[in-house]
Amino acid sequence: MSRERRFPEGFLWGCATAVHQVEGNNHNCDWSEFEQSGGILTGDSADPSCDHYRRFREDFRMLQRLHNNAHRFSIEWSRVEPAEGEFDRAQIEHYREVLTELKACGMLAMVTLHHFSSPLWFTHRGGWMASGAPEAWLAFVRKVAGELGDLVGMWCTLNEPNIYAYQGWITGEFPPGRRGDVVGLYRVLANMRDGHERAYRELKRITPGVPVGLAQNKWLLFPANRWNPLDQVLAGFSQFGLDRWPVGRSGPRRVVEATSDFVGLNHYRGSLVSALGRHCNSWWLAQTDFGWAVQPEWLRTCLEELAPLGKPVYVTESGMATKDDSKRVQFLEDVLGQVWQAIEHGVDVRGYLHWTSMDNFEWAHGYSMRFGLIEVDLETQKRTVKPSGELFRRIAKANALPAS
Repeated sequence: MSRERRFPEGFLWGCATAVHQVEGNNHNCDWSEFEQSGGILTGDSADPSCDHYRRFREDFRMLQRLHNNAHRFSIEWSRVEPAEGEFDRAQIEHYREVLTELKACGMLAMVTLHHFSSPLWFTHRGGWMASGAPEAWLAFVRKVAGELGDLVGMWCTLNEPNIYAYQGWITGEFPPGRRGDVVGLYRVLANMRDGHERAYRELKRITPGVPVGLAQNKWLLFPANRWNPLDQVLAGFSQFGLDRWPVGRSGPRRVVEATSDFVGLNHYRGSLVSALGRHCNSWWLAQTDFGWAVQPEWLRTCLEELAPLGKPVYVTESGMATKDDSKRVQFLEDVLGQVWQAIEHGVDVRGYLHWTSMDNFEWAHGYSMRFGLIEVDLETQKRTVKPSGELFRRIAKANALPAS
């Protein structure tokens, strides 16, 4: 007989955002500069935006009605520290208002301290590739922790260091727009590793009761021809490169093995890898508007790989880029079923944070991609909950999936 698929008591249901994608009117960061230089494939920029900077109360009340009990968002470094060593009191107070509103709405705040955007003063001196980058970022970390830590439920130091470095220094789709710079890639990863470890220690010192982790993107790679040993080796080697960061003479180490109180997992896609030198997708795999291959079972695969670490796991991002919301409805039903199965198999999964709350600025792809549970009309700023948002509301309210 089928039975209701109930999640553990206290399970976190929420959405995730990054401030540059939703706030608007921030021209002091590297992404704004990148947009003005023509780095966005669609020609868009983050303005006009979702105007979340001014409308956060309205947005949080809407998420409260969708029975979100947690929200992951980032604090914009370039607003808080517009010039090196100079902290803007008005911006700190703004984020205190944001955090206070989240608390009033009954949502735990998971705060990300670096979600792809950095202040211009930092990037103009070399950004995360430059020597001294971790120390420069730590001043911001200490300030935010000291001023706002009493309202933070969880800290997420870095978002997807592997994707940030790969897109910025290999594909050129993120600032600084470099291509094929392998040396730069590993310098960035090394500095971000160092930055995370230092930030973990500082955050535990300043806010000892608040869990600290980071969000790592898991992009699954499979051999295009499972009978071809070259494809098998290439898929394994590529996966190794995407999941590791350098640790001096001790060799590479998996990012998920970084010092942390929990593991944050972001997962969106898988690819078939061919020894002929290309990544490819098979026609039978579900496709997003990005052309990414998606299988709900892959999220369970990722979660079960994390079980041996013995740490709590949060799905810090999971979603599907599609203008057809019926696909998102089916995706949510299927992927949450896989999360439930992972829990049944013993994985300590404690929350699911959907990417994302509302349609927003999707980095180099501008507004061409739709991930949200809520539709936003950029001209009128009207918010409309999609059927996928209503489904999420019902699941979160029940803390359970319907019987299968």
